[in-house]
Amino acid sequence: MKAIVMAGGEGTRLRPLTASKPKPLVELYGRSVLWHTVERLRRLGIVDIAFTERYMPEKIEAAFGDGESQGVRVLHMVEREPLGTAGGVRACRDFIGGEDVLVLSGDAVWDLDLTPILRAHRERRADATIVLYDAPDPTPFGLVLTDSAGRVTAFSEKPSWDRVVTDRINTGIYVLGPRAVDAIPEGVPYDFGRDLFPRLVREGYGVYGQKAPGYWCDIGSVPSYLACCLDILSGKADVDTGAGEAETFKKSGVTVLAPTFIAADAKVAPGAVIGPNAVVGPGSTVEAGAVVAGSVINGACLGPECEVRGAVLERGVKIGRRARVLEGACLGEGATVGDGAVIAANVHVDTGKAVKPGAVLAHDLVGRPSDRPPVFADDRRLRADAAALLDAALPLGAHLGRAGRVAVAHTGGAAARLIADVLCCGVIAAGGEAARVDCDFEAELASLSHVFSFDRSAFVRGSEGVSVTLLGPFGAPLDPPERGALEGSLRPLSGSDLTRIGVTDAISGSSRAYISDVCAAIRALDAPAGKPVRVGVTGRGAPGRALRCVLAALGHEVVRPAPGVPELTVTPGGFSFTARDEKGREIDEARASLLACEAAMRLGLKSLAVTPKEPEALRRLAVRYGCTVLESSTPEGRALYAKQRLLRDGVLAAAVAVTAMARDGVTLSGLLDSLPDFVVAEKSVKVALPRAQAMRKLSEENGELTADAARGLLFTTPHGGVNIRPDVKANALVFRAEAETMEAAQELLARFTPQ
Repeated sequence: MKAIVMAGGEGTRLRPLTASKPKPLVELYGRSVLWHTVERLRRLGIVDIAFTERYMPEKIEAAFGDGESQGVRVLHMVEREPLGTAGGVRACRDFIGGEDVLVLSGDAVWDLDLTPILRAHRERRADATIVLYDAPDPTPFGLVLTDSAGRVTAFSEKPSWDRVVTDRINTGIYVLGPRAVDAIPEGVPYDFGRDLFPRLVREGYGVYGQKAPGYWCDIGSVPSYLACCLDILSGKADVDTGAGEAETFKKSGVTVLAPTFIAADAKVAPGAVIGPNAVVGPGSTVEAGAVVAGSVINGACLGPECEVRGAVLERGVKIGRRARVLEGACLGEGATVGDGAVIAANVHVDTGKAVKPGAVLAHDLVGRPSDRPPVFADDRRLRADAAALLDAALPLGAHLGRAGRVAVAHTGGAAARLIADVLCCGVIAAGGEAARVDCDFEAELASLSHVFSFDRSAFVRGSEGVSVTLLGPFGAPLDPPERGALEGSLRPLSGSDLTRIGVTDAISGSSRAYISDVCAAIRALDAPAGKPVRVGVTGRGAPGRALRCVLAALGHEVVRPAPGVPELTVTPGGFSFTARDEKGREIDEARASLLACEAAMRLGLKSLAVTPKEPEALRRLAVRYGCTVLESSTPEGRALYAKQRLLRDGVLAAAVAVTAMARDGVTLSGLLDSLPDFVVAEKSVKVALPRAQAMRKLSEENGELTADAARGLLFTTPHGGVNIRPDVKANALVFRAEAETMEAAQELLARFTPQ
């Protein structure tokens, strides 16, 4: 068998370790990660190996040549244009030669036993076999769901915690048969996790997932790299560390606290203290009185009486006398720290940078994300303090700009305006087209994105904290994989980002365009006008004003709220609405959304795309009206959800409800009474196992539960059901029961929650 090693990784999140070399060449006990991968393949008897290369390919070729020094034959396949993980493998088709091929990521550290995987692949005559691993935190990876026979049923790329259903992740190690290779389009970007494997599963190919015994670690960040080095030191991973002389140094007056590795050619002076959990690699020098603990020293020089705790130091780094480097710090090649200086926790210093004697460095000297980077608060909004968002705005804009045309709007003060301006700069720096639009709220921008076919959109809100709402095509939320990639890749621009400068534009009159668009969507329902409805609209913000204008344009009577008059309120951002009926009953967002869907079905809606957060009552309602429900996690559902705004535009949803009231002559309370009865009971239960593992165990031990990659573990009945997800913030599982009565919901909870 031949092997293909995907070695094109740039290692953005590993900077400054990757400032001067590609990710697969990061040092691990004196040798590169890629060297260790090749050594594993050689032990398996695989000697014909192709590297797919993209970032600094000349350095990989210089390090390995034709592979003779390691007893293998290496073919270097350089991608001139990015082809994605699968596309790069497809370019090696002639090398593969129509046989099964082993495909691996070149930037992971592993000692997995692949022999049973290869045997099972042959016995099953599988088209593809994915090697799986149990990860306590699976959110940075792709989840793989399998049935009892090991056949893959679903994937979930870089899910948020509320979408985690298992701890089984895709390691990036695959065995591919000829049919799977032939299914990869030639010459175009194509990804294994996002494109090829989901398609093969949909089309009925034999795709299997199997766990391999042993250790695996993706060294995608500095903390994970450090943890991997220390895992090897503690014996969790069987990796060739080369010759070590810790005991010899101990006899020569060095204090060595196990576990510790000191390379044979390292120079450590008597009086130094090394360990515990210290790796002093080849070429390192440690002077008398220096202390090294919990750290990896890759050929650095540590001066007398300095302290290095919990840090990573690259080759050529020089630490001055009595200087201190604290937990989480990372210094790139050739960086220098003067006598008595302090490098604070989690600070990164780039290649060649110098810290003056006596200085206290509390901020980064390297282009990497802030220590408080923006994170997604939900499926749309990035949240952080204003300074962190400002730091991230340029690379964020560049990420959006690579997609093409980007709309940017803001509200809420000078900080929001400044962040929006910088976002636009990032868009054009990446060659995109930035359009400043005068939208007043997020749903308005989503509508405009739909009308003008923007590829991405960003709305900066500066009131009550700062947030940036990001939208994809048609104004729909970004896909989970893109959200995950965004959080991990907000970095300063490099020269390669500035090869083509884009353009800017401005669009005014957004409010009028939005109102016109919503009215057009209502008229497209082709419903008889009926008798005008008298309705109150509360709220003085832009969403409320838009709803008043829409209802007036449709011929309805908008009045001040009063007893006996139904009231509608669009929520901030405009994505949903609440209401109060004529009898004074409050209608929350969830029930108002259900009410709008029922109104749309009355008006002839035949298919609806729903998100996992929608209640089971909506699916029961759809059965009543003969409406097909598509899950937004499926390709068909995702395409429909992107174009269908009913569940993410509160102005449109409220207007649909009023339109149904007018056509059928029914009151808001009448619409409310026609909804299926449902109540929700919820309980959070702490678990002893890591929560992802607890989800998998619960699924394996309870045959009544169905694992859904988007919705969690499910148990459904004609009148409700149970949904189980990991808690987003704690090591617990959240059990959510929905039924027609609270008594029934509590019974469902008791049936599945641990006693």
